[in-house]
Amino acid sequence: MKFVVDANVLFALSKPSSVANSLFSKFSLKLFAPDFALIELHKYKGELSDKSGVDFNSAIKSIKEKVVFVDKSEYSGLIKEFSSKISDPKDVVYLALASRLNLPIWSNDKHFKEQSLISVFTTEELLELLSS
Repeated sequence: MKFVVDANVLFALSKPSSVANSLFSKFSLKLFAPDFALIELHKYKGELSDKSGVDFNSAIKSIKEKVVFVDKSEYSGLIKEFSSKISDPKDVVYLALASRLNLPIWSNDKHFKEQSLISVFTTEELLELLSS
């Protein structure tokens, strides 16, 4: 299965023992994220290293091996369309990318469910879906 993932899922993927990593490995998921997400990861590099238990460069390398980062030019035409669909303006890019790729979003942020144009799965919902 393929999903667009948000920064929080990317953080989880950096932690070897996370449920997100288990799902990725067990079900051979194909994951995509907007290139903007890399900026978010760099912004919180100390926290990323602390939570993952590995140094920042290793964490980023691991994430890049699991996720295709898509250039903004691929989805920028859809950003305006989605700008009023979600309360967090930073998350509009995830909706735009998901729409462009015609994929659901994997996120644990509740505000993604404020809209109904793009399907959204939490880690718990994804675990349930894939395990059935």
